[in-house]
Amino acid sequence: MDSNQQKSFGLNIIYFFLGEYFSDALRNTVTIVLPIIIFYWLKQPELASGIGVGALLVSLTDFPDNKFNKFRTALYGIVVFFLTTIIVSLSLSSNLLLATVMTLASFGFSLFAVYGNRISIIGTMALVVCCFVMGLHPKNPFHFSFYMLIGGVWYYIISLLQILIFPYRSLNHAIFECIMSSAVFLKAKASNYNVNVPFDASQKEIIKLHIKVNQKHELIRNLLLTDKQAMSPDNKNGQILLGRALLLIDLYEQLNAVHYDYGRVREVLKESSLDLMTKLLNLLAFELEDLARNVKTIKPYSDDYSNHNYNNLIELIKGEEENATSNQKNILSQFVANTDAVVHILKLIRQHTTARNLQAENLGSVLNYPAFVTVDKSTLKHHLSFKSPFFRFSVRLALCFLFGFLLISQLSLSKYSYWLFLTLVIVARPKFTVTWRRNLQRLSGSLGGIIVGLALIYFIKNPAILLSLSVFFLLGFFSFNRINYTISVLFITPAVILTLGSYHGHFDHIIQERILFTILGCLIAVLASVLFPIWDSKQLRDKIYQAINFTKTYLVSTADISKNNDKETLLRVARKDANMSLSALSEGIDSASQEPFRKRGDLNSFYSIQLIIYQINALITSLSIFDKGVSIYEQEMISRILENLKIVDNDLQQKVVNDEVYEFNQQKNLPEKKLEHILLLSEKFKLSYKGLMGQSLTSEL
Repeated sequence: MDSNQQKSFGLNIIYFFLGEYFSDALRNTVTIVLPIIIFYWLKQPELASGIGVGALLVSLTDFPDNKFNKFRTALYGIVVFFLTTIIVSLSLSSNLLLATVMTLASFGFSLFAVYGNRISIIGTMALVVCCFVMGLHPKNPFHFSFYMLIGGVWYYIISLLQILIFPYRSLNHAIFECIMSSAVFLKAKASNYNVNVPFDASQKEIIKLHIKVNQKHELIRNLLLTDKQAMSPDNKNGQILLGRALLLIDLYEQLNAVHYDYGRVREVLKESSLDLMTKLLNLLAFELEDLARNVKTIKPYSDDYSNHNYNNLIELIKGEEENATSNQKNILSQFVANTDAVVHILKLIRQHTTARNLQAENLGSVLNYPAFVTVDKSTLKHHLSFKSPFFRFSVRLALCFLFGFLLISQLSLSKYSYWLFLTLVIVARPKFTVTWRRNLQRLSGSLGGIIVGLALIYFIKNPAILLSLSVFFLLGFFSFNRINYTISVLFITPAVILTLGSYHGHFDHIIQERILFTILGCLIAVLASVLFPIWDSKQLRDKIYQAINFTKTYLVSTADISKNNDKETLLRVARKDANMSLSALSEGIDSASQEPFRKRGDLNSFYSIQLIIYQINALITSLSIFDKGVSIYEQEMISRILENLKIVDNDLQQKVVNDEVYEFNQQKNLPEKKLEHILLLSEKFKLSYKGLMGQSLTSEL
């Protein structure tokens, strides 16, 4: 590890403790523990546990968002939790009634996913509320429900106060994470010029990072573009953040718009040139990391960029150009142009360039920002059939709950049997691969947590110290809950054991129950995943279709030379859709590779198609950057590309494409090499797709 890497590692540790994850964890822990301590000291244990549990469960619905969305989430969550607590508490008097209510609740709350991620989280946590109420078995349902309500309101008062004081905290952190992810992506790009790194492995890693960076972009869009106050033209801070968001998209565009045929680049260039290019990209990656650590604050800082190492490397690369062949010069000059563009974007971010200034620089084009926000217009009515994956999963989870009650009725009754249902809620997911991964994470985290808990119980006998340690473990759970589920379970398991053991005694009994019901819940979830299964391998053809059609739209939008005021918006939306659809395809292939009873060899064709689409998009991006505002397109070559990328014959779609292509007819000055590369890739796609459809996997699709 060199000095730069050591410095980055140390700073990342520091920024973890100064960043959003740890500060949120500290806020959550204090908000939950404080009322528990106060009301236990006042000898009101039921009030203490009710408010504490209410605050705990509501806190798990509180994800990064702007204040308007957070307020809506708080309102929905508190009302749903209050009503759920009353209904489940009143049904505790009858086992049959409780089983019926819990089974119906598992079906209904799972369908909340129809309305998007924010509402889905509320539905999931409402099921967790059901499990907690079942385990706590309150003596007075209305009192306990009211205490839970107080806990939820108390937590969100603190959370909303924080966002009122620091309105752009989550957005700044999202920008920080986006730049850091871009830095990792750039390092992976650098490996393409390193002859010692296998090409296939580096390409697969780059596509994985492509997914991650685009997820960060989507988070920034959702945080910023739905915040009316931040988007106000009169809000200076909001305009700076909007400018940064736009520049981050442009930055990723530049990082992506480089060579696609790295095998040929390695053959053509001398080893000395490749080594310099690798060093330069790694240097820029460290510059990105440094920028990320400073960009979290809105306070201006120095805009002067003078990196002698960067300038020296550029001069050395230009020196290589002097004795290079024409092919080598073309590659090196394009590389230098790309890196200079990256440095220019970094300078604009450092100068706190606003969106308004960027628009002026872009000849006054104004973007239609609402067009970039993904809106799911589906309704519950559309999903009330077995064609819907949400409906199939809801039925499956309801059957899991029903089976769980039948199983428990055959075992000796235990106050901790609710852990079985809690495990089901947490690990059961629509897709088999996600369910399997969650099971492994929960089992490994629980096992590690039990070992830690046993060690502490063996060496420490003081209940006050054990309870203090449980608070520390709760802090650890919140710190890693959004980062690493396994580690978060590793923390929450000893927290539960120490808390319940100190309160009820019988540590050995608690640990046995934890192991038993966790394993049972995991087994039921995995076995049930074959009921109404949702296989990613069966959706890959549709994902390819979507990805390639968005790629065609991106090409058409890039080639459009009309003077339409919405041209820039349409181009950026087309690029976003192409990137997001490719990410969905990549995630689908990754999930399909982990499914049982699948032929792993068949997936090689999907990997090939995924790589081709990624390369085509990268080349289209380079066209949109390099030739922006220049009339360069002709009909014939683009028509051939679109024809190669056509998967399904559709008269209406083909007519639209032909009408769009007609606009290119007047353009004569084509960048032949770039379009020829895209044409070559489109031919490879056509052959790969035909070959794929001839394989045995076709029957599964």
